[in-house]
Amino acid sequence: MKVERQILHNCLDKAKSFYKLGDKDKARDHCDLGIGFCASKKEHGMDGEDLIEGVRINLWLERFWMFLENKNLLL
Repeated sequence: MKVERQILHNCLDKAKSFYKLGDKDKARDHCDLGIGFCASKKEHGMDGEDLIEGVRINLWLERFWMFLENKNLLL
């Protein structure tokens, strides 16, 4: 079964697109949205090893944080 690309894939794709366009603020905002979504899921009982869109929550968090770090977008 193919996993449907939803919120987190969309957030990361948009962050990458905005970064390429030079809009660092919007790129950062989309990463923050993804991190917040994951944090909300964990607050409501999901574990870091649970899957969202076929990917572990901890891996999603790592992807967003690494993007922010590698692109020098941390505040």
